[in-house]
Amino acid sequence: MKIALTTILVVILTFFSPYQSLGAAFLIYNQDAKANSMGMAVSASIDNPSSVFYNPALMTETDGYGFLTGDVIIYPKMTYKDPDTGSRYDTKTGAHHVPHLYGKYSKGNIAFGIGIFSPFGLSTEWSSHWPGRYNIIFAEIKTTFINPVFAYRLNDRISFGLGMSYVRSSVSFKSALNLFPLSDGISRLTGDGEGIGFNGSLLIKLPEGYFLSLTYRSPVNIKYNGKAKFYLPPPFISNQTNASTRLTLPFLCVAGIAKKINRFTIEADLLFTGWSSMNSYRIRSDNGMADGFFYKDWHNTFTLALGASYKANKKMEITTGYMLDKTPIPKKTLGPELPDSTRHILTGGYSYTFFDNWRFNLGYQATFFENTRSNLKGFLGRYKGFAQLFMVGFEYNI
Repeated sequence: MKIALTTILVVILTFFSPYQSLGAAFLIYNQDAKANSMGMAVSASIDNPSSVFYNPALMTETDGYGFLTGDVIIYPKMTYKDPDTGSRYDTKTGAHHVPHLYGKYSKGNIAFGIGIFSPFGLSTEWSSHWPGRYNIIFAEIKTTFINPVFAYRLNDRISFGLGMSYVRSSVSFKSALNLFPLSDGISRLTGDGEGIGFNGSLLIKLPEGYFLSLTYRSPVNIKYNGKAKFYLPPPFISNQTNASTRLTLPFLCVAGIAKKINRFTIEADLLFTGWSSMNSYRIRSDNGMADGFFYKDWHNTFTLALGASYKANKKMEITTGYMLDKTPIPKKTLGPELPDSTRHILTGGYSYTFFDNWRFNLGYQATFFENTRSNLKGFLGRYKGFAQLFMVGFEYNI
């Protein structure tokens, strides 16, 4: 039982956001339809209230009120090929929603805003009979960030933004228990935690119509308290235990440069994510059953994003982008809990302004996962994946 519970807690508390997330490992950088359709290369140019998330300093560029709400709908699929039998196993597909809400007010040199978004909010489900069922059948993470921000324009060329985030998260997990020669048991785990983070940003207007941005989101340390329940066939007795661990979500640094050329805006961003914060974990439990230390050897990563927009007229805008998203997980620790790989992301979108103050944003994203093979003992097979994203957003600005 100690090994089984330890495995459950490691999976849900250290890999609780599975491969379906659309940033390296489990970061979801998809927090606005228009931004997403520009390949998420928007930290120096985004012109709607999602600047609360991407770069609060941009809020000072326009006076007035602005509100934005939207949803990113993700349809992921991952396939595992067994190297011994050649059999293929697919995750169960379904829609995963990542909603967001932003509001901002700016006047003169000062701006205020708030964002409510879910950068970790997806789930994964394998068949209850697949070979990796003792590692994972189902996992889900629900996370809410509440992020008030403030921005100030120092002069005609420099603005900065500051903010804090309250983070609330819950998790659930299900796996099978190997009780051979008896039938499998089932384990279920739920847990929740909270943490505090901060963010800062800078916008610099350069000559010749260039905009330079620098943004930073801090690590967020979260302590999860969980309860594991075991449903066992006779003669075993079902039981439960409490367990906890600390998980540090990585920092994120983004540098971007944008150029406005007549009706075009083009931008290139470089993201640096501190995944080494997920390098190792320690599990503690009330009765010692789940105690353990686990080494994962995750690495910090760079991600390249390129985006462009074209304003056809005062009402219509077309956007497109590309992102090269490197995985932080080495093959020696790559497992079925999070079979991540480097992704190539293609995006496109359309915006339409109506009634002068309203704007409708629509976008699409295709995510191609590079085929990868795990060197983890017991799971030496190959993984491949593909995900489609449909994005919709509504804005009101006055």
